[in-house]
Amino acid sequence: MSVFRKLTERRALPTSIDPYQITARPFFPNYSGEIVTETTAFASTAVMSAVSLLADSVAAMPLELTRQRAGRIERLPTPSVLIRPNQTQTMFEFVHQVMLSLALHGCSYIYAPRKAGELPAEMRVIHPNLIKKHYISDDGSAWYVIGDKEHSSSDLKAVHWILMPNQWRAISPLEALRNTVGTSIAMDRFLAQFYGEGATPSSVLETDATITEEQARILRDTWADAHTRRRKPAVLTGGLRWKSVTTSAADMQMLEHREAIVRDIARAYRIPLHMINGSGGDSQTYQNVEQSGINFVRYTLLPFMRRIEDAISEMLPLTQRVRFDANEFQRADLLTRVRAQQVQIMSGTMSPNEAREQENREPYEGGDQFILGIAGAPVAGVSGGDLPTLGIDAQPPER
Repeated sequence: MSVFRKLTERRALPTSIDPYQITARPFFPNYSGEIVTETTAFASTAVMSAVSLLADSVAAMPLELTRQRAGRIERLPTPSVLIRPNQTQTMFEFVHQVMLSLALHGCSYIYAPRKAGELPAEMRVIHPNLIKKHYISDDGSAWYVIGDKEHSSSDLKAVHWILMPNQWRAISPLEALRNTVGTSIAMDRFLAQFYGEGATPSSVLETDATITEEQARILRDTWADAHTRRRKPAVLTGGLRWKSVTTSAADMQMLEHREAIVRDIARAYRIPLHMINGSGGDSQTYQNVEQSGINFVRYTLLPFMRRIEDAISEMLPLTQRVRFDANEFQRADLLTRVRAQQVQIMSGTMSPNEAREQENREPYEGGDQFILGIAGAPVAGVSGGDLPTLGIDAQPPER
């Protein structure tokens, strides 16, 4: 462990040149004038919605443990480390932090000390900013430096989103989107100051004559008393002119630009626009919203799921793997599900009890038999003329 050679310098990485805009020439310049960090970025509702949607969606999926033996995949009981990875977190919270780190920093580090052939003692997410250096030892194993301690890749697994060749840390979406996120924060700040500190009236009364302060106060109060919450015609004398103060064209374009920023952030994270309540996208109907949800799982969530599955599976014994169950996200309406289950049952690819399990219903005796939808094929649960019954000890109904 004492002999290392440096694989790459952190200054060669765009994510480490200027993470908090301290230097004058960052790799990703930011012209918005706002400092963009993992904390300030959540001031943008589009970023908060997109990042939390990704993290919540993946973390909500059940994580299953499987084993491959004799060419078959067997589902194993979920071990305690995959239920509660450490003393302070549930599995939902653990996966949620992994996804937050990936969505903001482009990388996530999982500390999972273990012995060969055994499950990890615990799993914890390490903040990417705590990883100071990366080395490759003479035997080819990777080592990471956290503070004054070194950890091998067998105990510290790195999960990357967009990783360029010969780099050890992925590109950070938060830094690559500095201009977009910074502009969103700057516009929100401008609007807050405009309404919080501004003194723009709703309308003005103009005249070419010189009036005193007392006369101006009387005209204002008289106008307010006569026209507040009323729609009566106004009669102006003495050369008075009424002028409305309306939103300028530039302000209207600013509102449109805010929506364009939402679309840009949704595009960067490959999230359907309607899922973060963006406007200006394609009109959504029941059919394309359902297909949009399927595409969201297939093209957005699935790559993240596969990265996390591979990282956790490397910590398990050789023949074991974990996988996320995305069935809950791909559940169709009741009629479509029943028809799909019926086809699978009649074709012998699913047993009735497996279909009932998908609907969270109690299995019945004989429901584990497979059925073939051909003449003379056995019917599940029918033995000696008895009908299928719920439970093992249930009795058939009286006739």
